[in-house]
Amino acid sequence: MKNSVKIITNVTATPDYAPEAVKTLMKYLRMNDKSFALFMNVTPMTVRLWATGAVKPCGLAKRLMQIYELFPDNLARLAEGGEDN
Repeated sequence: MKNSVKIITNVTATPDYAPEAVKTLMKYLRMNDKSFALFMNVTPMTVRLWATGAVKPCGLAKRLMQIYELFPDNLARLAEGGEDN
């Protein structure tokens, strides 16, 4: 982790991530519910509930989905351990 601190003043609201948006994101990332759940740190059942609309993702989950959507290359870094060498 880098030792610099940056103050963020203009942060956008998170997208809604309705069921179709969740499914679209999973397709974009080429993930099934099990692999997406692993990256979201939730159960596959939770992902299925989001994808059907039975449950809405919480704010933190929506922000994480937004980050994955905007910076998909970071997923590969997470899968490899996440640290710069």
